[in-house]
Amino acid sequence: MKKIIYIILLINLVFSQEEILLDRVASVVENKIVLMSDVVLAANAVAAQQKINPNTNPSVYKKLLEDSRESMVEQLLIIEMAEQDSIEILDKDVDKALNQQIENIISQTGGKEQAEAVLGKKISEFKRSYRDDMRGKLLAEKYTSSLTSSISVTRGDVIDFYNTYKDSIPSFPTLYKTHHILLEIKPSEKSQKASYEKTLNIKKEITQGLNFEEAAKKYSSDPGSKDKGGNLGYVSRGVFVDEFEKVVFTVEKNKLTDPIKTQYGYHLIEVLERTGEKVLARHILIRNEITDFDKKETYEKANKIKNNIKSFDDFYKAAQEFSDDKTSNSNGGLLGMIDLEYYQVPEIKNVIKDINVKTISSPTLTNFGYHLIWVENIKEGGTPDLENNWLDLKELALNKKKSDWYNNWIQDVKNKFYIKRNPLTYPQLGG
Repeated sequence: MKKIIYIILLINLVFSQEEILLDRVASVVENKIVLMSDVVLAANAVAAQQKINPNTNPSVYKKLLEDSRESMVEQLLIIEMAEQDSIEILDKDVDKALNQQIENIISQTGGKEQAEAVLGKKISEFKRSYRDDMRGKLLAEKYTSSLTSSISVTRGDVIDFYNTYKDSIPSFPTLYKTHHILLEIKPSEKSQKASYEKTLNIKKEITQGLNFEEAAKKYSSDPGSKDKGGNLGYVSRGVFVDEFEKVVFTVEKNKLTDPIKTQYGYHLIEVLERTGEKVLARHILIRNEITDFDKKETYEKANKIKNNIKSFDDFYKAAQEFSDDKTSNSNGGLLGMIDLEYYQVPEIKNVIKDINVKTISSPTLTNFGYHLIWVENIKEGGTPDLENNWLDLKELALNKKKSDWYNNWIQDVKNKFYIKRNPLTYPQLGG
């Protein structure tokens, strides 16, 4: 929790300086620029992950800024090269990568609201703001991957790598191959009906004279827009959930809608302006309340699923059929190889630590809902050696060889393009 609070304070500080930072250019690469605001945001993300306090470690933080700026310069160069070679990234791949990044952030922070607090903006705004960045990142990764795809290592390369670096290779962590089934706690029909009626009453108040902005500030459950009178700003098509988007791109302008149901609850929507594929709208959100009855009903459903699982095959099929985690249910609920030291959902972390391998857990409550956990196997960590960690060492050796090749290549590329690096300036972070 302390780490999450620190990240929130750090990143919110960056956004409080955004207007100043946007006017500063950190670097120029041919006819493209790197903004200081982007450099600071990237450096702060690394600082948060590595628990580096910019106030107490200014020299370390400045190095992070320099590294972040250089990484962005390199990405622009790689994108330039990739475009010359007609490398393309599909929209669906950008969407998939963005959604995966958002899921990771939500998982690491413990919930959607916590994630939005860390990001300093709503998930939908983050997705819109970082779409072009994600496309550039994928383009750079695809291009560099194509350049290094023919590089390989021999058995002798791996042995030489191990003998050279064995004293500096850190111990491998113990990893737990983990699957889960997630059942989200969903509001009952009674709760949804109450939210609907509340939304209708608010509409009635507005039609009888209550100012929309005042109503939003008084009633709306959307923390990102309520203090702005429900105003969402200009938003492009493809950002809102389907039910909301269908309305904002078809409803008559300056006309208050009836309650519109989405996964978040009920909305009153008013479209102020529409220009091409963008819309300026405001809304009031009334969330469906989760009751103790809803929690109890979801727990009982999870427990019933648990009691019908006798093997991993049963678990795999149940994940496909019942799990609400759309990123993992088609793969038997696979969460991956989890390192408990860095895993951010404490309730699941505690289950993984204590559960026997190849047995199903009892329903476990987190901010996401109830989970059933299955640890398929454990890969023990420890000091690396050639006999027990050959494949890991082979991958490290291969990455080192690719990294050496890349560093030589990118230096040659830098010599062929115009690059200007301005002095790094950033807001004071306090004493």
